[in-house]
Amino acid sequence: MSISYQETVGVSTTIEIIACIFALFILRSVVKDNKETPYLFGYFISSLLFFYFLNQPPFEIINTGWYLEDIFGTITSVLFGLTICKKSGSSNLSRLLMASFILFTCALMFNESHVFYTMAFSAFCLCISLISLVRAENPNQADKGLAIFLVILLLVIFYELYNLPSGISRREYFETDFYYPLVYFSSLILVLTVFIFTSQLINLTLKYKALATQDALTGLYNRTAVYNLVNNQLALAKRNKQTCSVLMLDIDHFKKVNDQHGHQQGDDAIKLVADQIQYCTREYDISCRYGGEEFFIFLTNTDSNAAFQIAERIRHAVTEQSKDKLYGPLTISVGLTQFQEANSIDENIDTADKALYASKQAGRNQTTVS
Repeated sequence: MSISYQETVGVSTTIEIIACIFALFILRSVVKDNKETPYLFGYFISSLLFFYFLNQPPFEIINTGWYLEDIFGTITSVLFGLTICKKSGSSNLSRLLMASFILFTCALMFNESHVFYTMAFSAFCLCISLISLVRAENPNQADKGLAIFLVILLLVIFYELYNLPSGISRREYFETDFYYPLVYFSSLILVLTVFIFTSQLINLTLKYKALATQDALTGLYNRTAVYNLVNNQLALAKRNKQTCSVLMLDIDHFKKVNDQHGHQQGDDAIKLVADQIQYCTREYDISCRYGGEEFFIFLTNTDSNAAFQIAERIRHAVTEQSKDKLYGPLTISVGLTQFQEANSIDENIDTADKALYASKQAGRNQTTVS
């Protein structure tokens, strides 16, 4: 059963209002601190104005009949693209969209085929949005779902453009069976809201998970997360009959760094050591800021001899990389023990910690094996 143009506008407006209510009362509380929020709400407002001015008489600009929905439809397309680009962090694509919008608006003043060109410009904005999503770093499942949705929407628009009669007017367009894209347009707004809301929830979940397991200053694991991670690695090492080792590291004379150069320089020193630990260890090794200026490293499939080489590599790297720093050069002391399955994790850490203390007692800037 076919529906009339007025019924189509009614359905589209209803979908649009649902999307806006969803955004105002739910989405706003989640994404209010994100860069895409102003563009998202501008998108909602301009799309509402698009529906409000549908079926209004045109006005003349440079002997060309303009409909207000043409203007707001174009603005809505740009704001859609900017929302996605800001969410994906694509500043260059955002600038491209703005420049294209200005050029397109100027060109449209001298052309009466508004239906075809405004739809083509919408397709261009969707293509830029898709490129932005594809190029985004660490996209989550909601971002991937939105990308798939954009591909489907682009296929619909390209099909519509292919079948669009040449020279059709805005009135003729909406009085034929071609008006059904209105429903697609309004559905796009609702789907966009749901996808961005879901994406932000996923990102927030990952953020809080990272805060629960990572040290904020260094990005290494924190002390709370270590035990579960080490237990998992130990189970794997036991199954594969592999040897593991434990390192405890401490920055020498760290109090002097804070006292002489301030806590900001002290934080920089801690981050430098953490960076060198990550650089000198493997991806599956477990590195942790154990407390203050002390670090813990669990080395999988590594005996004490190999662990000693890694410890020395870290020690030399820290001194080399810090020699030009205000507080440099830094030195570190290291305690090392080969993991004993008969002992608990805490007992092995305590053994490595005693070896670290022995390095301190022996004059610092060295590695002691226990």
